[in-house]
Amino acid sequence: MNKRNLGTQIIKSLLLVCMIWSVSPANGQQTTEQYIPIGYSPGVSDKYSYIGRIVAIDRKARTISVESRGVVRIIKVTAETRIWLDRSKARRENLLADYVDCEVGLKVELMHVRDNEDVADWIKIESK
Repeated sequence: MNKRNLGTQIIKSLLLVCMIWSVSPANGQQTTEQYIPIGYSPGVSDKYSYIGRIVAIDRKARTISVESRGVVRIIKVTAETRIWLDRSKARRENLLADYVDCEVGLKVELMHVRDNEDVADWIKIESK
C-alpha cells in the first residue's frame, strides 16, 4: 500500500470513529423508551429512574407524588414530559398518554431531566 492510500485509509477511519462517538446511545434509548416495559429499561431502570406508586396528584401544580421504598418524591410534570401507558402485561403495544392518565394507586416508572431531579423527563404508567 502506498503512502497516499494509507493516508486516505487513516482519514476515513478517523472520520468513522468521530461519527460513531458523536452518535449517543442515549438518543437511541429515547426513541425506543416508549416500547420498553416498566422496570426493564437497560441501564436506566432502578439506576436513573424511580419505580413506585402514585400516592398523590396536584393537578393545579402539575405534580405527582410517587412512593418508592418508603420515600415519597414530588415530581413536576411539564409540557415536555413524555408520558406512555405501559400495556405490556396485556401483551399490547404501549401508547402515548397524558398527564390526565396519572391516577393515585397506579404503578409508574419515571426518569427526571438530566439537571433537575424534581422534573420528569418521561413517565411510564402501568395500565389498569
